[in-house]
Amino acid sequence: MTLRLAGVFCLLMASCMAAVPRRNEARIVGGSDTSIENHPYLVSLRRLHKHNCGGAILNANTILTAAHCVYYSELAPSDFEVRAGSTLRNEGGQLIAVSEIHTHPDYDDWTLQWDIAVLKLVSPLQLSASVQPINLPQRTFTIGEGTSVSLAGWGALYYQGPSTNHLQHVMVPIVSNSRCGMSYQNFAPILPFHICSGQKGKDACQGDSGGPLVYQNQIIGIVSWGYGCAFENYPSVYTRVSEFLDFITERL
Repeated sequence: MTLRLAGVFCLLMASCMAAVPRRNEARIVGGSDTSIENHPYLVSLRRLHKHNCGGAILNANTILTAAHCVYYSELAPSDFEVRAGSTLRNEGGQLIAVSEIHTHPDYDDWTLQWDIAVLKLVSPLQLSASVQPINLPQRTFTIGEGTSVSLAGWGALYYQGPSTNHLQHVMVPIVSNSRCGMSYQNFAPILPFHICSGQKGKDACQGDSGGPLVYQNQIIGIVSWGYGCAFENYPSVYTRVSEFLDFITERL
């Protein structure tokens, strides 16, 4: 069995990390073309001028993403930028550099626990029909298994598949933490600050990391890790945003 880690692959053994971040570029699995006007909160997070991950606009100066997308000791905040307001990953919209990176203080790059980061921008985004903030959930937010939620990004068409420049969108079902934990019992624990979603043939993939899982215009999850892409009985694992509201709001 192979796992995906930062765009490279390893055999499932004690020396390999069980949690597998979707760090590299490509496209949503099982989705269809969409436009940024349908997902105006979404940005392409770019590392050294190349698409690396997704992110969500919280306000004109603030982006929410996964910690593993920006956890590079050799890079400065200015090595990252966001492209907002464009359906196309590599052109158009607004391109603005990052000025500050705030990863969760408990983030563990080995286990991917507390996989969340807040980014501040050098200058504010100009809000428009294609550039809009998304709402945070309430602390008490819950969602039932099987509920359809929205996922969009520029990630891989299938596991180890090709990339695309055009934004993709897919609806995926919530998977309960208990059922998700059974799937990953030999990989990594599913904890209360996780939320799981996806099904065979519809899922996030490489390049979708850091992107928002959305329900009723609220960001309820951040793409974090998973086994393969859209594999049967292996949903994606997301950071559950409602568990991190203090961390987020202190940095808005």
